[in-house]
Amino acid sequence: MYTDTVTIFNKHKTTQGTTWYPTVLHNVDLNTDKGANVAKTGLESADTTKLHVRYGKADDVVAIAGKPYMRPKEWAAQADPTGTLTFIASTDLFMRGEYPETPINDADYTKGFQDYLNKTYDDVYLISTVGGPYKLIPHFEIGGR
Repeated sequence: MYTDTVTIFNKHKTTQGTTWYPTVLHNVDLNTDKGANVAKTGLESADTTKLHVRYGKADDVVAIAGKPYMRPKEWAAQADPTGTLTFIASTDLFMRGEYPETPINDADYTKGFQDYLNKTYDDVYLISTVGGPYKLIPHFEIGGR
């Protein structure tokens, strides 16, 4: 438990365009349930996953992977969100494994970066639900499909 590595991709839209901000998270728990969902729905694309991310807290600031966590609207309002992290359902992505932590210009990809990730890598998920930050056992529970 808490031995997996994922990369979170935060999508930031401005008038200049869309930029993705990747953050690698080590020591997370990723549980994928493809088989049960394919059996239930018959759809090969029916896989879902639960991601459990632990966080630390210093001076009342929730931090993950050395970055302060910000609520979605607060995160989106930043001019440069490079040094922060959020989880936004139906917008942000995550994938199993590491991806370079360099901002990505969506316009550099013919059909967008999300399409590129889905066609190039396995285990890429759109965040569907966000639970947390939970206080008793400090963590977030992220659902993806």
